[in-house]
Amino acid sequence: MKKILWIFLLFFFLNVKAYTDNITDFNIENISIGDSALDYFNEPQIVNSELDWFNYSYKEYSTSLLPGKGIYDWFKLTYKSNDDYFKILGIVGIIVKNKYDSKECNNQLDTAALEISRIFEKTQQAKKQMFNIVYDPSKIFQETNSKGKSTATSILFDFNNGGEIILSCYDMEKKVNEIDSPIKDINQFDTFRVDARSKVLVNYLKKD
Repeated sequence: MKKILWIFLLFFFLNVKAYTDNITDFNIENISIGDSALDYFNEPQIVNSELDWFNYSYKEYSTSLLPGKGIYDWFKLTYKSNDDYFKILGIVGIIVKNKYDSKECNNQLDTAALEISRIFEKTQQAKKQMFNIVYDPSKIFQETNSKGKSTATSILFDFNNGGEIILSCYDMEKKVNEIDSPIKDINQFDTFRVDARSKVLVNYLKKD
């Protein structure tokens, strides 16, 4: 397990520019905020993979769930809905885990957080938080609920220029993992996620 973790960290941080304070200098498998999604995926692939996770509210943003190209199983790319350039304003790298337990989750979060703090020295790191959640496939985001048997643990980093990085792991209850349906939902599985958001997207998500 330690070997897998260090391989993960090597790939994760290998291309990060050292001691920078701009969210655009952070990348997930060479994909950065401000890039065009067309540099990595073709347009039909992007459009056909749209989840409309943000369109339900303000109809300004779209999110596509796309296959990973290396260590990550999936990417979620967010961009303006009317942007033919598909400029990336948010990117989430997702690793699907098998039987992800809280100890493994916390070890990986702590190790990754320490490295981010070392490289991005001027970011503000929030305290680690854990929430109980209830899985509901009809909802865009899984809601916190004290009665939930699934958990989400996360650490937030604020950049001076308004961007954010959120490290998180989802430990979903067994019956949610085993839900069988024609279309699988990434939210039903145990996952480790690295979520980078531009200032524009951060402000958008804070809207009431």
